[in-house]
Amino acid sequence: MQKYYKQNLIVIVLILLSATAIQAQQQPQLTLLGVTVEGNHRADSGLIIATSGLVIGQPLTGEKVQNVIRRLWELELFGDVKVMVEKQTGDGVFLAIHVKEYSRLEFIDISGGKKIGKREMEEAIDLFKGQVLKPSDPVKLHRKLRELCEEKGYLLADIIVEIKPGTAEGLSNLLVRVDEGTKVKIKEIIFNGNEAIPDKKLRKKLKNTKQKAWFRSGEFHRDKFEEDLKVMISHYREKGYRDAEVLGDSIWYTEDRKRMFLRIDITEGPLYYFGDVTFSGSDLFSKIELQRQVMFEPGDVFNQMIYELTWREKLSTLFYDKGYIYTSVRPTETQAGGDTLSINFHIEAGNRFSVRQIHIAGNSKTLEKVIRREFVLKPGDTFDVTKLRRSIRDVTILNYFANVEPDVEEVSEDQVDLYIKVEEKPTDQANLSAGYSEQDGVIGAIGFAAPNFYGTGQQLTLDWNFGQEYGSFSLGYTEPWLFDLELLVGGSFYMVRRRWADGFSEQLVGGSVRLGQRLDWPDDYFRSVWIYRIERSMYDEFSQSFRASNTQGISEGDVRLSSTLTHILTRDSRDFPEFPTTGSVANITTDLAGGLLGGDDRYHKHIASLEWYTRILPKFVLYNSVTAGYLGTLTGGESDIPLLEYFYMGGSGLSLGTPLRGYDERSVGPHDLIGGSVDGGKSQFKAAMELRLQMVDNPTIYGLTFAEAGNTWEGFSHTDPWDLWRSAGFGVRLYMPMIGMIGLDFGYGFDHPERDALGRLTDRRRGVWKTHFQFGRQF
Repeated sequence: MQKYYKQNLIVIVLILLSATAIQAQQQPQLTLLGVTVEGNHRADSGLIIATSGLVIGQPLTGEKVQNVIRRLWELELFGDVKVMVEKQTGDGVFLAIHVKEYSRLEFIDISGGKKIGKREMEEAIDLFKGQVLKPSDPVKLHRKLRELCEEKGYLLADIIVEIKPGTAEGLSNLLVRVDEGTKVKIKEIIFNGNEAIPDKKLRKKLKNTKQKAWFRSGEFHRDKFEEDLKVMISHYREKGYRDAEVLGDSIWYTEDRKRMFLRIDITEGPLYYFGDVTFSGSDLFSKIELQRQVMFEPGDVFNQMIYELTWREKLSTLFYDKGYIYTSVRPTETQAGGDTLSINFHIEAGNRFSVRQIHIAGNSKTLEKVIRREFVLKPGDTFDVTKLRRSIRDVTILNYFANVEPDVEEVSEDQVDLYIKVEEKPTDQANLSAGYSEQDGVIGAIGFAAPNFYGTGQQLTLDWNFGQEYGSFSLGYTEPWLFDLELLVGGSFYMVRRRWADGFSEQLVGGSVRLGQRLDWPDDYFRSVWIYRIERSMYDEFSQSFRASNTQGISEGDVRLSSTLTHILTRDSRDFPEFPTTGSVANITTDLAGGLLGGDDRYHKHIASLEWYTRILPKFVLYNSVTAGYLGTLTGGESDIPLLEYFYMGGSGLSLGTPLRGYDERSVGPHDLIGGSVDGGKSQFKAAMELRLQMVDNPTIYGLTFAEAGNTWEGFSHTDPWDLWRSAGFGVRLYMPMIGMIGLDFGYGFDHPERDALGRLTDRRRGVWKTHFQFGRQF
């Protein structure tokens, strides 16, 4: 019966629709004979008619009339639109479009808002004279001003926004009154529903929403509060409460309405644990290999952050590094035993990609081959993100470019092209260093360094060090890739003049050749360099006192020949050259003079140093360094060791020796107790620590605080790592094109020796501030 009624109903509707259509066909069509516009004061009639789409002489239908109204509404100029028949004849009809215009803004009257500021008020209002005012505008403007007041901490501000009649018809004035009142501070944050994590710990997670205290503003900002809630819930999920949620929050005020209470309602849910982990899908890696990427064990408390790192980074990167750049990892959780979550990672590897071509752009100076030879990822290789990152690091550490940006573009179903965009920066440096020491007076250095000579990667250096008692000149050249092979060759020529405080002068003339290579073992961060150096030295201008002492048996006027072989083993894994944030630099330097090499000098010298960098906050880096050295003779004679090869420490190390801020040049070490002069040591040790804050990225500017300690000793048997001269202080570094590093440090040396009434050194120590300022080199 029901089916019968439905069939009859459909038939009846079809009959009625057919009758309506037949009747419409029998009626004659109406033609539009004319159009007029009424009610408009400022809107142009021609614009209204053109927008309506009506054309005189064309047929008029109900659908066209509806489109007229819709189009005019879309102009957002009118509060009401009507289309009426003004006159009808046998030939057609005349239509009249009746509109009611919105008013135009004549004047904005703003008062109050002095605490917020007129400029910010105007930016929030964002209206101009002559603009159309719609009835909804005051509501929108009120909301904007409310948000602005709340952002500034005025939660109970009184805001009035009204539209008033203007001086003429169709004009309106906008009245804005803002009374901010006083800032409302948070008196107390109340948590409800938390049992696993106490209120105190939850309050710490609200980084931008704090109760009023001596050093806390206690201001409430809704947007920051919402972000804080996300952080708080993330903390819950890192602690195993993966179902934790914020149910809501509420606010109420004290009687004087200057303080507020903030209540946060929480549901924690149960504590979850990790269960068994399984893998499905791709079989490219064994279960053991996949399991190594999992950062948790069955039975561990569930941690959302570790869980997401496992599948978003560790597992995905494992496949990505092997060229499967579209690998998909989908985790599925299954409850086992109520509070235990078994995890299945379903992995779909997709296609494996290889590198077709590497395109390089932006190198206006540096030759393309200089960049390409640093890439460990080559065309034809399987696309490997680890190799790509290493390649970008190796190009960056050259310090030829301000920026190196890689991009990957898919060119086929199994190939990608790499696009490397570099930004050249000035690399040539005119180095200037200046300082002052009691022994040497004004000291300094002038030099030129071209680490990327004509864009070839070759290095040219020219240095001149000067002082009243010390001077040197050196010229060096290095080719890091001889015949495009990983073979470094270079050479240098130098001259040194030195007037020693002990009462004699020294002159050196020498040269060196070097040969180096990159190593693949123990890893490919290692470099090995061999240097052969030959030099001629002469001591003269002996004073009477030195002739009487001369414990080292130096002959006046005699020419000495030194033949030295040096080996330097370096491992450099820093991420950036100017402001490293991770990585380390390790050096082991060994000198051998005399013996089979010939010459008058016979000694061996060893220096080991290690510096490493640790990022502790986004802009903060902790720098640590340790340096140790030992010097010995091959025959046991003191005269077999040139004076310049002894260890000296103190100051900025401009003229000679190891820097130690807070002290004068070469003032640290074994002293002559009567004269107070410092003799060179045969062993040394220094440790330093700096906390660096990067203030500007380009050019690199950072501030630092430091603590360091060091000393030199007469020999290995006298070495005492606990007998160190200590210092601390602060400074700033600025890297400038064509100059290099500009540094200023204020160091406080804790262990300056005091003198007695006769001018002799005592065991008493005192603290003294020293200023160190220089160009072109680091401490």
